[in-house]
Amino acid sequence: MKQKTIILFTGGTGGHVLPAVNFGNYLIKCGYECIIFLDTRGLKYANEFYGKKIIINSGHLSGNFLSLIKNFFSLSIGFIKSLFYISYYRPLHCVAFGSYASFMPLVIASLFSLIKITSVHLHEQNSTVGKVNLFFFPIAKNFFVNFKDTKNLNNKKSNKIFHVGLPFNLQKKLNNRVGEFSTSRKIQIFLYGGSQGSINLNNFLIKLLKKLPKKYINNIKIIIQSPIIQKKYIEKELNSIGIENNIQDFYSNISTLLNSSDIVVARSGAGTINDIILSQTPSILVPISQSIYNHQYHNAKFLFDKNAAELIEEKEFDLDISYQKFKELIDNVDKRLIFINNLKLIEVLDANSLMFRIIFK
Repeated sequence: MKQKTIILFTGGTGGHVLPAVNFGNYLIKCGYECIIFLDTRGLKYANEFYGKKIIINSGHLSGNFLSLIKNFFSLSIGFIKSLFYISYYRPLHCVAFGSYASFMPLVIASLFSLIKITSVHLHEQNSTVGKVNLFFFPIAKNFFVNFKDTKNLNNKKSNKIFHVGLPFNLQKKLNNRVGEFSTSRKIQIFLYGGSQGSINLNNFLIKLLKKLPKKYINNIKIIIQSPIIQKKYIEKELNSIGIENNIQDFYSNISTLLNSSDIVVARSGAGTINDIILSQTPSILVPISQSIYNHQYHNAKFLFDKNAAELIEEKEFDLDISYQKFKELIDNVDKRLIFINNLKLIEVLDANSLMFRIIFK
């Protein structure tokens, strides 16, 4: 056993990968060798990881017959790779951050934990536990949660559940907002559909912007993280309205953009919620309606219940209520200040050090 080696399992979206990257870098700074297992989808979110990255094949067992065959083959390769690398490194600890991409590594790590070669720990970013983490809960030594009131953990062993928050890069923690808005520049609205962007969310914002009176148009600047396939369409639509815009498929400086924005319109993955809390940005949250266990709705409601964000459900897209909420947040500076002040009241835990202390008791 290599006593100083820890392997992290993650993949898929930035919401799963970035917390793993942040915790991994913290472990490396503490003197440990840290390796991340992830899939090709998640690789682009791990550019800032200091340690070694190993691609583990993964896939969903869903879709048509050809997809099932392809994914089964990919999972088999993932199983073999996981077995090889975990056998080779014999890590002291394995920490998984959800996502279907962590399933095969967790299968192998669980077998190794039964013979006391390693120990398995899980971190759940969302307000509702995902399928992979729920499946491996019984084998985990510690179960870390981002939200204190995490759903579907009823009747689970509470002595191994720890509320630690979400691992983030302390160097990028933003300064508190001063509590005022500049009237000498345009109102900057940042549409942030998570690491994957959001086609429906982009279309929704365009509808809202087209309904605004002309006097608003020259006083607004729009920044959008958009899927590549929709980028030209969005640019054309915004240019036809006459609104200044900046559109990219991925921004690496999310924290800077949030801190410079007056309003953010966003999905409500755990990473996005954490970003909004850290940057204290007034937001309109639009959860994905088909998210697993409706976790995005519960994530958004966490801020909405604290009067720290506005909440619009997708079923309200075509209703006047959505437009009124959007226009009010532009007009009503006092409401934005209330959101900011209530965001400041939310405790931000240092998940990196809390997880480290619990794992290395």
